[in-house]
Amino acid sequence: MIAKEDIILEADSRVEEGDALHLGNLELQVIHTPGHTQGGSCIYIPKENMLISGDTLFKGTWGRTDLPTGSFEAIIDCITNKLMKLPGETIVYPGHGEITKIKEEAPIYLELKPREDF
Repeated sequence: MIAKEDIILEADSRVEEGDALHLGNLELQVIHTPGHTQGGSCIYIPKENMLISGDTLFKGTWGRTDLPTGSFEAIIDCITNKLMKLPGETIVYPGHGEITKIKEEAPIYLELKPREDF
């Protein structure tokens, strides 16, 4: 059952576009990607050539934008102008579903072509 009352959470810290987080010897870069939700972000780990895309980018598609604070225009802008600029070999780990690579998704956003293997 979903809670009957509103749940109010307060962050103990916030991250912004371009912030670097450190986990052991890894540097994680914050990429602000609103669209699925207003405060959406992805985490890019250059040393591992990986992107944790959450619900922003999936294999063959993008995240839902019909939720409160969602925006189709914003998610497509972020994917096209931020995520598609990452190296093509970057492995994308979405919030759920299959992994993919930036170069495999690029035609959808940069050439407006559907994936043929999807």
